[in-house]
Amino acid sequence: MHTTPFRPRILLIEDDAGRIQRVGDWLLGTEFVLVAARSGGQAMGVLRRGAEGVAGLMLDHDLSNSALTVGDGQLSGTDLLPLIQRVLPRCVPVMIHSHSISKPPVMQRVLEQAGFSITRTRFHVLEEEPSRFAAWLDDVRDAWELQQP
Repeated sequence: MHTTPFRPRILLIEDDAGRIQRVGDWLLGTEFVLVAARSGGQAMGVLRRGAEGVAGLMLDHDLSNSALTVGDGQLSGTDLLPLIQRVLPRCVPVMIHSHSISKPPVMQRVLEQAGFSITRTRFHVLEEEPSRFAAWLDDVRDAWELQQP
């Protein structure tokens, strides 16, 4: 029996539908599949199911726009860091793309101390300078290829 390897996934944790659509558009024609979690609770569910196939993680801090419950609305990207550290291999590149001013540097420090490679930029910069997203995607591709048998 021949099994087809699954396509590597980009896990996008983002509550803005327009941004999710843009990342999906940027991934068209690549080998990557977009998996979007629109709230902290959804992201927790995706991460708890495991990180198999996750080649890259894009992480926002503020996740309250698409909250499904009151508790979900109180979750932020910072709240996801312990779970990310438990389930994601350290070789998975992470991009923090939040517009928050104070939280992304803290998130970056926590994940870097845990051994992750972090790129931090604001989302509008990715829109204005597509080469930044392309460079990060190249890093994701390289890290993914190194993981494959």
